[in-house]
Order: sequence, then structure tokens, then C-alpha cells
Amino acid sequence: MSLETARRHTLERYKKDLKVAQDLETRLGIVECWESGSPEWQKAGELISMRWYQRALDYLEGLIVARMFELTKMNMSQTGAYIIFSFYKKSINTSCRI
Repeated sequence: MSLETARRHTLERYKKDLKVAQDLETRLGIVECWESGSPEWQKAGELISMRWYQRALDYLEGLIVARMFELTKMNMSQTGAYIIFSFYKKSINTSCRI
């Protein structure tokens, strides 16, 4: 594919996507777009940050639960490591309720 063909295809996809976005804005009754300083923009940013934080906590909790299962399988559930992981899991569950 030549460079000119790739450019033309990219431009066509852009125009098609722009039309879809404009149709959606019309159907949803969106009058103005958010700007970087608007309250809606800032609220969306906060929600995205909380989502990243929540995903990191979920991942960490999954690792801890997996480790606890491994310790249980090895009949090591009464060792100090199991107790520490139980404490971590409890503290993560507490912090998830923010």
C-alpha cells in the first residue's frame, strides 16, 4: 500500500468517526463539549484516577488470595505468613470501602 493510499484511508476513517460522534452528540442532546478546566472534566479525571486505584487494589487482593490458597494447600495455614496475608487481605478490604 502506498503512502498516499494510507493517508487517504486514514482521512476517510477520520471523517466517518467524526460523523458517528456528531450523530451521537445530537441524539444525546449534548450542546457543548467539556473543556480541560470545566467541572465535568475534573470529575471525569477523578473517576478515572479512582478506577486505576481500584484496579490496583483488586489485583493486589487477587495475589493475596492466591497466596493464601497456596499456604492452605500446603497445610501452612497456622504459620506466620498466613496470618500476615490474612491481615493484608483484611486491610485491603477495609481500604476498598472508601
